[in-house]
Amino acid sequence: MSDEWRARLTPAFEALLGAPLSDHPEDATYATFAWGNFLGETGLDRLPAWLDPAALRGDTVLVHQHLAMNDEGPLRVDAAGSLFDIPSADGLLEGRDLQLPPAEDWRVAYVRLASDGTLFDAMRVATQVGDGPEDLIEFEFDADEEWEAALAEAGVDDELLAHLRWCCADGTAGMVFNGTGPFKVPRGTVVASWSDEAGFQWDMAVVRL
Repeated sequence: MSDEWRARLTPAFEALLGAPLSDHPEDATYATFAWGNFLGETGLDRLPAWLDPAALRGDTVLVHQHLAMNDEGPLRVDAAGSLFDIPSADGLLEGRDLQLPPAEDWRVAYVRLASDGTLFDAMRVATQVGDGPEDLIEFEFDADEEWEAALAEAGVDDELLAHLRWCCADGTAGMVFNGTGPFKVPRGTVVASWSDEAGFQWDMAVVRL
């Protein structure tokens, strides 16, 4: 990733977090988890691809055309760090700890998006801005007025702002940004969270592990 692209994204992430990235412990590991009814209702929580040994070891990134939070492309998923619900196990298991073959009624409860463990990259994959400006999408959503103003005040340019409207939406489409609430997740402390209030049935959080 270029320094120019990082510098362009940083003010947007800091506006959402309400503080500089450096205010958060730099030696911590951060992750982005997504979950919701959409997974179970579509059967995406039981895709055979979840059980690919290479993906569970973390050697490959899982990409499936239907495993997406919007219509603009699939998620890049860290299957090794995703959380599996195995009724016979004591709580949720990370993919890397899954014994193959798993119990018949296994399912993925929390999808971990692939990132490098930094807060910057956890925010990048949560907002789905990609590795460069060529990945930006001009979403036709209305942003929440508070966040539109905060991002504009932070100096976020119009092209990036058009993309970020997806994750700062007003509730009629896209994802609504909720700050640090209202979710509790089974791993870590919530740093930022989003909910879908338009019917796509996803929730998402960036957490400090």
